[in-house]
Amino acid sequence: MRKINLFGQVVLLGFTLLSAYLYAAPENPMPITVDNDGDTIVIRKLGDEHYRFTQTLDGYMVIRDTNGIYYYADENGEISNIKVHDESRRDVKENAFLKSLDKKKVMRAHQKKNPDRHPRLSRNVKRPAWVPTVNTGKPPVLRLPQASAHVKGTNKFPVIMISASGGKNSADSTSVFKVLNQENLSSGGYTGSVHDYFVDQSFGVFTPTFDLFYVTVDRSLNSYEKQEATLIKEAVSKLLSKYPNFDGSKYDSDGDGVIDAAGFLFAGANDNLGGFQYELDWNGVSVSAGGCRFNSYFIISDEGYFPVFIHEFSHTMGLRDHYCVFSDDCYADFSNSSSPAPGTHFWDVMATGMYANNGLTPPGYSGFERNFMGWMDYKNLNSSDEITTITPLNTTNVAYKVPVRGDDDEWWVLENRQKTKWDAYLPNSGMLIWHIDYDSKTWDDDAVNDTPDHQGVDVVEAGNVKVNDYQSGFDARYFTDDPFPGSQNVTSFGPFTSWAGASQGVQLYSITEKNGNVCFATQSGIRVNDCNVAVASSSSQILSSSSVSVEPSSSSYHETSSSSMVVNNIYTVSIRVELPVSGNYEPTKVDLSEVFEKLGISGDALELYSSDKLLYNAVMSSNSIDNTPSTANALGHWFDENGDVSAYNDGYVYSELDFSTKCANVGHFPNKVSVGEAYEIGQALTYNGNTVIFKLLVTLTESGTTTLVESGMLGNVRIVAAGNMVQVYSSDKNLKKATIFDLQGNIVSNKLFRTIVDFDLTGKPKGMFIIRVVEDRRVVLSKQLKI
Repeated sequence: MRKINLFGQVVLLGFTLLSAYLYAAPENPMPITVDNDGDTIVIRKLGDEHYRFTQTLDGYMVIRDTNGIYYYADENGEISNIKVHDESRRDVKENAFLKSLDKKKVMRAHQKKNPDRHPRLSRNVKRPAWVPTVNTGKPPVLRLPQASAHVKGTNKFPVIMISASGGKNSADSTSVFKVLNQENLSSGGYTGSVHDYFVDQSFGVFTPTFDLFYVTVDRSLNSYEKQEATLIKEAVSKLLSKYPNFDGSKYDSDGDGVIDAAGFLFAGANDNLGGFQYELDWNGVSVSAGGCRFNSYFIISDEGYFPVFIHEFSHTMGLRDHYCVFSDDCYADFSNSSSPAPGTHFWDVMATGMYANNGLTPPGYSGFERNFMGWMDYKNLNSSDEITTITPLNTTNVAYKVPVRGDDDEWWVLENRQKTKWDAYLPNSGMLIWHIDYDSKTWDDDAVNDTPDHQGVDVVEAGNVKVNDYQSGFDARYFTDDPFPGSQNVTSFGPFTSWAGASQGVQLYSITEKNGNVCFATQSGIRVNDCNVAVASSSSQILSSSSVSVEPSSSSYHETSSSSMVVNNIYTVSIRVELPVSGNYEPTKVDLSEVFEKLGISGDALELYSSDKLLYNAVMSSNSIDNTPSTANALGHWFDENGDVSAYNDGYVYSELDFSTKCANVGHFPNKVSVGEAYEIGQALTYNGNTVIFKLLVTLTESGTTTLVESGMLGNVRIVAAGNMVQVYSSDKNLKKATIFDLQGNIVSNKLFRTIVDFDLTGKPKGMFIIRVVEDRRVVLSKQLKI
């Protein structure tokens, strides 16, 4: 039953049992060629650290003997005397043996003889002595587990490379350090480093650095098989001997005396060693180093380690496995089942998607995973007569939530995935709908997606192409129909219905993917064209006077990220603007105090906007209110020669709102306008049930002398741009990091600073950039910027 903890009598006392579970990573089933007693065969390795097995390409299980020679498994799940050959080189005896086998019976017998190496704790009644037990009479109620403390900030983590005496690691320490830490890593086909991956997923909130150490243990690595805790203890002992100044406090971001997380990369491949994330405490092993204690760790091979490192490190931050882990159905054939093979497959770094592009481009975090980490807040989706536009997740960090009424543990997430940067190798672009259902037992057991017909983290497929087995989860053709509209052009969905069968009253219509955005209506009869509302409605009022009353109704509201807002009155204000013609994007500041007075806002407008109480929109030349997202810098729009909101390249003049000063910055596209021209553009603000439309009557005049463009200010940080130069200024002296991204999410440049830092973007393509400033684990400024 949901919300009930597995151990009903356990009092958690300031820590949780959840982190004590072992989390693994799926094997990479890409075909590999191996020597088999003088012959070559092609095999696949399947499973994970809990249960592993090997198959031929046509699905026959094979087992390696003590001499390293592969033989077929028989129906008892044991090694036979028939040596393995590739299909084209099998003789009559070999083919006759294979024809006699029932593959399912072989699998069941093998699983029975090879039980989970690391069973779920619900199957293991023994608890470590440090787990307290108190008979409270009722089980505790737990909500969705929280992310670990080290998911925010500029944090350091130790990574220890382990080899045996007389041996060496498969990867040299110099290349490993680059793959872990180098910014904008591209050599070797990488999309970025481990550092880049987490900076990109967190939008700069989390900036990890990995310090590399190299140790040699006395025994062969094979002797530590299934004794990883002993290997870790001895590796740390060697670490302290080789690096006597090792300072554990550098790796303890929350100051609790425990190193946040540590990685161990052992030399070579070994099917019976490592491949998981765990805690030393659970095995009663205590290892201290440099004033702090090791506990949470992951141990993986140094062969093909990049995607596995990201996956296992994500476990240290609190994420579960989203592939099928323990169930007997994990590797079953679902051809004749109403359910697909369980797991999130290609879409998720916490599933088999981690191996996209041969493991060089694991997909970015989903909206659910970003929200779990505290790197993104959901926007709530409510049924209204407006068009909803979802911008790409990997460049704007936006996802919508549809909650289940009366149940905080079940909801849907709507996100727009485009094939750029870390998502470049996804099967298709479009809107993914995720259905999340938290059940403490399955989360505790790391069995989130083990039930095929009721998965805890589920991608709601738009089309009807079914994944029939585990291996198909690595074939993109089975997933091109999953997004909306997808390969089957599925343009509607709903109603959203909970697992209990309760409709949430929300449906999606006219789902459209245009120019990288996904748009849809939540009421029927509203046409979607290029993500704009194409018909007049209660949210697109035709204005004939300065004050128009609108009767409030259940459908007359603006969508916000937390609640709906009834619009009672719409007012207009006209403001004349003289805009000097210049050779850059130099703006003129326009006082909007009259607008804020009409809205009844006398205090901090920026705070109201940040809390979603103050909304802004563009206004079209027809006087209809339009909900197109910012096309200029944040909180701003470009307008074309007719006064309609436009993309940057089609724009003539722009207006960007600055809530901190209650002004608008109005400028023009260089070399596109002339002295004497006039443009009428409009924007709208809504607060507390009232909307004020302000019309800016812009006249182009002779060029002024100002050269700097103030592009944004938040708190103590200001950003200004002039030509190819960008300057970030802080009024305090706290250490900060400024990062400039392009709109594909690539890092253009980043620097640490205290009061002032300059960026020279000479040679960079002109256009839009995103700049973020992070201080003490929080984003203090995030703005779009035109250069």
